[in-house]
Amino acid sequence: MDPFELLVEAHRPAMKPVLAKLVGILRARDVRYVIGGANALSLYVRPRMTIDVDAFVDPARKHEIDKALASGFELVSIGAFHSKFKQADVEIDILYAGASAEDFALANARDAVILGTAVKAPSPEALLWLYLASSQERNFVDALELIRSNPGLDLGLVRRQLERNQPELLGKLEKMLTTARQPVVSYEESRARSASAARAGPARSRPPSARRKAASSARARSPGSRARAAHPARRPPSRQKG
Repeated sequence: MDPFELLVEAHRPAMKPVLAKLVGILRARDVRYVIGGANALSLYVRPRMTIDVDAFVDPARKHEIDKALASGFELVSIGAFHSKFKQADVEIDILYAGASAEDFALANARDAVILGTAVKAPSPEALLWLYLASSQERNFVDALELIRSNPGLDLGLVRRQLERNQPELLGKLEKMLTTARQPVVSYEESRARSASAARAGPARSRPPSARRKAASSARARSPGSRARAAHPARRPPSRQKG
C-alpha cells in the first residue's frame, strides 16, 4: 500500500470501494473525467486525509451520468454544475466541467492509480490551475505543497494558460510562488519555539491597580489639572436634530 492508501485504510476505508465504483460507472459509459481534490493531490505530494471524492466530468451527457450515479449511490442533490452523492461515510462531488481550468484538466488527463484503482487524473499543472481558481484557503495550502514538491512543474505553461484565459489569477500565482520559496518551519522546530517561549514566560509589568494610581498621582501634580478643575470643560452642544 502507498501512503495515501494506508491513510484512507486507517480513517475512511469505505473510500477505496467508492472510488472504484465511481470510476467503473464513468468508464462503462466512456465519459471524459478526471479525479480531483486530495485524491489527485496524493499523486504529487505527501497525502492528506479527505472525506470525499471529487471528479470533474464532461457535461455533454450530464443527465445520463446523474441518472447512472443516482442508481449506484445515495442521491444528495443535483445541480446545474455540481451534483452530490453519498455512500457510507464518503461524499461524492461531481463537478461538471465548463470553466477554462476544468476543460484544461480534462484535455490533459493522464493515467494514474489511486487507492488501487486505475483512473484518469489531472496533470500537476492542471491541478495547480484548479487550485488557483478556487477560493478555499485549504486549496491555497495544497497549491503551495504542489509547487514545493514538484520542482519540474511547468510554471511557464500555467502562466501562458492564465494569460490567455484568466489573467486575473496571475497575481495570485506570483503570491503563491513567493510564499512557496520561503523556508518551511518543521513540526519539531515549531514545537521547540513554543517550548522556548513558554520557558521565557510573559514579560513582567506593574499590576493594573499600580498603573492607575501612578497615573492619578501624576495628574494631581500637573499644574494644568488645577486649572481644569477650576474651569471644567463645557459639554459640546448636541448635533441631534428634533
